[in-house]
Amino acid sequence: MHTPELRQGILALARVEVGDAPDTTFLALSEHWMRVARTTWQESAAFLADVAWQARGDGRSLSEEIPSGTRRAGDEFTVRTRVHLLGLALRYDYRRAALEEMLCAHRGPWDVFSRALYAFALLGQSKPHGLQAMEEVLSDAGDDVKVLHALLHGLWLGESLPRRHQHMLSILSRFPFRGRTDAVALLREAGLLREMRCFGGALSTIDRALEFLPPGDPGVHGDLLRERALIIVARDADAYHLATLRYPGGPVPYLGT
Repeated sequence: MHTPELRQGILALARVEVGDAPDTTFLALSEHWMRVARTTWQESAAFLADVAWQARGDGRSLSEEIPSGTRRAGDEFTVRTRVHLLGLALRYDYRRAALEEMLCAHRGPWDVFSRALYAFALLGQSKPHGLQAMEEVLSDAGDDVKVLHALLHGLWLGESLPRRHQHMLSILSRFPFRGRTDAVALLREAGLLREMRCFGGALSTIDRALEFLPPGDPGVHGDLLRERALIIVARDADAYHLATLRYPGGPVPYLGT
């Protein structure tokens, strides 16, 4: 486990074991591997985000299975594992107020990803002080992709935040997303471009996301197709509105595509 050449392979196998574990051992196995590997917060975030997402896809209710109290949960790895898993479960279920409440009750220690989950909870409720929390996380997280996704997700949900579009574009320009091969980041970008009425760019972006979406994730595939439909509806509605302004009181030309 602590041999650099083998560590990532062993963690990948552990991820499969935890993902396939029954409800009765899921949490204990997660805690075991994070403790045995003595994971960094980055490794914990990557490992637990994947198994929590798989559990959600399998219809498991992690937010109901994981104890909410963390102060007496055990050593630092056990505490962090529970915070990450419960935080991810609440994030994936869009329970932003519950996530904020849970993290406010957490007495520490605080790692960067836990702070990113807290920033997500604030941003997702359009609370302006979430922007300050986001900037502080970004200064410590570097280009960790799990942190960037959590912040981008919060901005995507926080429709009333000031300068929201600029903040999203700034995160989308960071190194992990520059190659434009991350399907979820492309989904966020397409929605942003739709809001900005850049319909051509939005449509090409969502089509690119469909090309790069890994197989076997029907939930995200459905999200991409819904976004594509929204872009087309918004584009056609915008064209119709412009046509009615151009031909007030007269027949509107056929705008079928």
